[in-house]
Amino acid sequence: MTRPVDPSEILQEVRDGAAYVTLNRPPLNILDPPLLRLLAETLQSLDARDDWRVLVLRGLPKAFSAGVAVEDHMPERIESTLAAFRGALEALEGSDRPTVAVIRGHCLGGGMEFAMACDFAVAAEGAMFGQPEIKLAAIPPFAVARYAGLVGPRRAFADLATGRIFPAREAAKAGYLNACLPDAELDPWVAHTVAELASLSRVALAVLKRAFRERRTGDTKSVERDYLERLARTPDAVEGLRAFLEKRAPRWEARP
Repeated sequence: MTRPVDPSEILQEVRDGAAYVTLNRPPLNILDPPLLRLLAETLQSLDARDDWRVLVLRGLPKAFSAGVAVEDHMPERIESTLAAFRGALEALEGSDRPTVAVIRGHCLGGGMEFAMACDFAVAAEGAMFGQPEIKLAAIPPFAVARYAGLVGPRRAFADLATGRIFPAREAAKAGYLNACLPDAELDPWVAHTVAELASLSRVALAVLKRAFRERRTGDTKSVERDYLERLARTPDAVEGLRAFLEKRAPRWEARP
């Protein structure tokens, strides 16, 4: 059953040349289809406005987002979950204005994918990153399609294949982030970046962003098809999710 969405789970504010969008579903900003659809609607509504130049995407102090709800990976839900996730990502990436992710706390799974979909990403030193989907016998389509372009194929594959969690300083060194800073320095960094970008030609930035986006490698939709057709409904996929929910070790199939 689809839960009713609370409009306060996405906060928005336009000031000083920037549109600030805050994920506000305590404690961990877990993403589910209702929240993802609300995020897409919010981003699309903002994109129709002409009174801002830079989008800033933020989370809560404890978590930017810990990712998609485990239950929404189940076979009967995964297709609609991926569609809602893709819709929100496309609304974020589709803007012709620069986007900045500001990350505190946990930034995991789908949450990390949203942060990496932004043009800039900055994190507090205490933030933690990772794509743990593989531990549930799931895969993250956007990460599979794009992370090699961010950090190189070997680092990207290692992170996706092990599902390991790593600190912000390591994420910055690998190339996932523009900067890793003490928490108190995050907001000044964002304010400086917003002011710098807002001073430039919006047309030139839009053309640059469009050209840059068109030359990225990695087709997320083809990875989604692989996930749905080859993995999402297998016994291992169901077992991984059930084991997590039942707080036990998974019992995998002997062979693919």
